[in-house]
Amino acid sequence: MGRKLLLTIVALVLLLAGCGRPATPLTSAPTAPPTAAPAKTFSPEPAQTTASAAAPESTRSLGERITSGAGYRQDEEGIVVVHLRGGEDEMEAQYRALLADEIEGFHQAAADHRVMRRYGGCTNFAAFGPASADGRLWHARNFDWSGQGVLDRYRVVYIVEPTDKIPFVTIGFSGEYWNYRMVHTAMNAQGLSLGYMLSVAPGESMMDVPILWSLFRRVMEEASTIEEALDILEAGPRGGAANLLLADGKVPDAVVVEMTSDGLAVRQAEDGVVYATNHFVSPELFYPENRDPDTYARFERLGELGRLHYGAFDLERAVALLRDRYDVHAGRETLGGDIIGSPINMLSVVFSPGDLTFWVANGHAPAAYREFVGFSLRDELDGIQAQSAVPSVPADPIVGSAAWAEVEAFQAGYLAYLQGDDATAAERLTEAVSLNPHSARYGYYLGRALTNLGREAEAIAAFEAALAGDPQSSYCAYIYYRLGRIYEATGDDEKMRAAFEQVLALDVGDEEIEGYARQVLGR
Repeated sequence: MGRKLLLTIVALVLLLAGCGRPATPLTSAPTAPPTAAPAKTFSPEPAQTTASAAAPESTRSLGERITSGAGYRQDEEGIVVVHLRGGEDEMEAQYRALLADEIEGFHQAAADHRVMRRYGGCTNFAAFGPASADGRLWHARNFDWSGQGVLDRYRVVYIVEPTDKIPFVTIGFSGEYWNYRMVHTAMNAQGLSLGYMLSVAPGESMMDVPILWSLFRRVMEEASTIEEALDILEAGPRGGAANLLLADGKVPDAVVVEMTSDGLAVRQAEDGVVYATNHFVSPELFYPENRDPDTYARFERLGELGRLHYGAFDLERAVALLRDRYDVHAGRETLGGDIIGSPINMLSVVFSPGDLTFWVANGHAPAAYREFVGFSLRDELDGIQAQSAVPSVPADPIVGSAAWAEVEAFQAGYLAYLQGDDATAAERLTEAVSLNPHSARYGYYLGRALTNLGREAEAIAAFEAALAGDPQSSYCAYIYYRLGRIYEATGDDEKMRAAFEQVLALDVGDEEIEGYARQVLGR
């Protein structure tokens, strides 16, 4: 995946954010019900209503209720929650009115954001039947991206009730192309949930991500079963390479759909367990050139956790899986390695589609370690969220501990780097490396910041220390690439060639860095 391509897609996705202005006036109505709400054509079947008309006093911390047309916004437990209702134009107007400040904030934050070469990865896992504690289906999902300061600051829970279609919840962000129209993490009122993961295949482009996310919205609006969802996906149009975990809480069942523009393969669950990261597994679509160690490390670890906790998966186990920090390649726990609980986790969600409940991690990156706030889609649709009794899951005890200091240092340094403040980045990333010298991730970004500051000797030392600290890291090939570029610029031909030889030897399947290495080496 070339740098020019990545810059183009991220610029398209991020910098278009927040272009609109409120199209409908806002009305504060703390106690009034939403106006002219269209009737729900589809009633949630998996769940039963437990709250009576004479509901008790609120059990949740709710924000002021603000309406726009038939839609409204009422934040819950500190999470932005927006209800959109009606036709497409109506929902668009509600979105722009109810999130005007957040749209603008997203746009401004994105405009100051340095585009990253390594974008991250995603994880999805489902357990049900004999694999779970009570047969219930649990769908755990992490969305990872280099979006600190943008995606983790402008998270939104959208409750979408399109006219004459299936209502659904989609968890996304406030900016254009990241909002309710572009679905990647969602559950509908028929008990169907989905989670998207980018993959890699020849001839496919990240530019086509919006095509897939629009298609996934159709799945939520039109499908009641996995079979119906597969029909929609098969018909397309599809674009790009992706894995999609689909789960149906009614059966229960879950599958992983691997897809490209012209190919589709379905991986069935085995004994109630199925999972995916950012590479294809099926014989039909397996792409041997995608050898990023990070996606394989997380995939291997998911298999270990599935076996280790087989028959015991519940809400707590699902959340613990999303927070897992064991790096199988390094053979140890680490907060900065190739782990499921990634340092760049923007969104962490658990779905229980059998009863339409879901949990959203609330806080800055890495989100998975924060408190998971519980929701009921049925209560949201019925307007009785104030009495929702879905329990939350506390933050991981590691948050705020002495061990968490390295995460805080990395997050501060990485955010400074993304915002173009290399001096602050170097200072805070030096701190992170001192706290965890075994993280090649920390050392890589420290080396990048030092290089930008013109401190090449220090950058070389940081890169070499990172290689020594974690020689199995997914960052190693990129570190050698950056070392090669430094030696090329300083005229050290011998060291330059040695570094680029290592890029080719590691062979992670990244054509940009490997193509450059071959060109310099004359191959």
